[in-house]
Amino acid sequence: MVDEIISDSRYLHELDIIKEIEKDRIFCKHDYNHCKEVSEILTILSKRRGLDNFEELSVLMSYFHDIGRAFRYDDSHDKCSSDFVRLLLEEYEYQEEDVELICYAINNHSGRMSENKIYDYIDNNLVEDSIRDTWAMLLRIADQLSRNCYSCKARELCKWHEGEKISENWKQRI
Repeated sequence: MVDEIISDSRYLHELDIIKEIEKDRIFCKHDYNHCKEVSEILTILSKRRGLDNFEELSVLMSYFHDIGRAFRYDDSHDKCSSDFVRLLLEEYEYQEEDVELICYAINNHSGRMSENKIYDYIDNNLVEDSIRDTWAMLLRIADQLSRNCYSCKARELCKWHEGEKISENWKQRI
């Protein structure tokens, strides 16, 4: 069912809107490839935490975490993203508990941390106070790790602090 959802014409339409908004953007894009990369990283991180049973939810969180940028292209896109995915998942008759977990993680995924803090979190298998907060943190980390800062042509112009930019060897660390 996940493939059907991430192929839904409404979702793809919103991705097209984001693509149009970002057509002249020199920084990281929020396109399908970004979502796919976030999904791959989040799947690895969640399996390391023993959250294998949640792979479907992990994929959905990843693919929908930035879709709200089609409606609101600023730092408050999280709420628009979770509102959109909630309506879509309810139409697909997803369990309310799963919808809530996905929406919570998406609503709370924004923000960056230093690359060292990311590796500390991963290496020490740190967890948050609740499963919802753990998923939000893992989504935040996957989102940040998906960025190829080390080869970005706009690196010097990027608003991220130098310590937040992802280095080339990150894949060896997870």
